[in-house]
Amino acid sequence: MAKIVIGQDGNSVNKNYKKYFELIQGLDTRFKQKKIDLEVYDFVGLVCKQDQTLVVFPKHFYSQETLKELLNDDTYILNDIVLLFDVIQKYLLNQNPKALKYAGKKLEFESEYPFASFFSIYSYFQQFGIYTERVTRTKIGYRGKISWKDTIRKSAKIYNGQGLLHFPYYVKENKSKQVFISDCMAFAIDYTIERFSFLFNLPKTNHKQLSFDFFENNEYVVKHLQSMKNEVFKDVNRKLIFDLIEFYSDLKEHRQGGDIHIKIKYFNLVWEDMVGHYLNNHFISIDNENKMIFDINNFNSKTTFSKKSFNVDKSDNRFTIEPDHYFIDDERQYIFDAKYFDSLASLNYKQYSYHEMLKSKIEDNKTVSALMLPSENDNSTEVHFILSDEYTQENTSSTTIISQRLRTKDVMITYLKSRLKI
Repeated sequence: MAKIVIGQDGNSVNKNYKKYFELIQGLDTRFKQKKIDLEVYDFVGLVCKQDQTLVVFPKHFYSQETLKELLNDDTYILNDIVLLFDVIQKYLLNQNPKALKYAGKKLEFESEYPFASFFSIYSYFQQFGIYTERVTRTKIGYRGKISWKDTIRKSAKIYNGQGLLHFPYYVKENKSKQVFISDCMAFAIDYTIERFSFLFNLPKTNHKQLSFDFFENNEYVVKHLQSMKNEVFKDVNRKLIFDLIEFYSDLKEHRQGGDIHIKIKYFNLVWEDMVGHYLNNHFISIDNENKMIFDINNFNSKTTFSKKSFNVDKSDNRFTIEPDHYFIDDERQYIFDAKYFDSLASLNYKQYSYHEMLKSKIEDNKTVSALMLPSENDNSTEVHFILSDEYTQENTSSTTIISQRLRTKDVMITYLKSRLKI
C-alpha cells in the first residue's frame, strides 16, 4: 500500500510534498510578514502517486499538535481518510444532475480517477456477481430436454410399422461462458480496490488472474467493448458495458498509474451543507448566556433549519438576502451562517445586516445570530459582537452575534449518518 502523508486546508505546505506531488495548482500564498510569504493548501482531498498519497483534510480537522505528530511520524488514521472520502462522495452524489454540473464548476471538484463508473460497476457485481453469458447449445444425447426442432432437422428418419422415428435425439445444454466483459469487469474492480485499499473495505472479485495488461492495451479494451455493445440486449448488462467503456476511457491518460487527484477547492459549500444536517439532527436550544446546546446522541431535533430568501428591497434592484440556516418558531428566530474560516479577525458585516433587517419579524430580544465555524476541539460558544449602548435604540436590546465552533469530525460523521433531505 502507498505511503500516506497528511496536510490540512489552510496550513502551510511541506516543501518536499510540493515538489513530489507537483502542487502547482491548489496552493495559496498568504503574507504573514512583510517580506515572508507562506504557501498553504487551499483544497481538500487526495493526490495520489505510485508510492505515496497526500491527504488534505478540512480546516481544523486536527489540532496543530496532532498534525505535527502525523507529519513527523509515519502514522495515519485510516478511518479519517475513509470519512473524508465518503463525505466528498456523498456531497457530490446528493446533487441533482443540473446542480452537479454547477457544483462541479463552483467547487472546482477535480477527480482524475473514474470513481463514478467504478461504483456503478461494483453495484452490478454486488447484485449479480461477475458478468456471465448463458450459452445454449444442442448435442446428441438422451438425458436432458430434447430439442425437437434440431432433432427433426438433423437426425435420420426411420420408418417402422407404427410410424416415423427420429434418431438420434438432440438435447439442449445450458452453460455459463466467461467472456471478455467479465475480465474487464474483474480488473476494474480488483485494481481499484488494491490501488485505494485505504479507502475501501470491499471484497474483491476472486476472478482468475490474467496476464493481459489492461493499462498498456487500454485503447484496444475500449474499442473491443464498443464493438460488443450490440451483442448484449438486457438493459442492465448494456449499462455495465457503458460503465466499463467510461472507466477504461478515463484511464487512458493514466495507463502507468500516474497522478490521481480527488480535490475540492471550495470546501466552504460542503461545510455549509454539513452544518445544516448537524443543526437539524443535534441542535436543542440556546441558554440565557447565549450558549448553544447540542445533543450529539440525539438525531431527532425539533428544528428545521434551511436556506431562506427574503425580499428586503423595494427599490427597482429587488435585492434579497439569504441566510445559510434559518429557523423561526413562537419562541425565537435563529439566523445562522456557516463560515469555513480559521478564525474571525474582523466584524462580519453581512451577519450584522441580516440581524438588523430580520429582527422585526419577532419580539425584541428573541433573535439569535450566530456564525458556525469548524473546530478541532469540542463545541464552544463565544461572543463575536455586541452593539454598543451608544448605538442601540432606547428600549431595545443590543444586537448580539455569537460565534459557534463545531467539531469538524463530528459534523462530518453526522453528515454521513443523516437521512435528512435539506
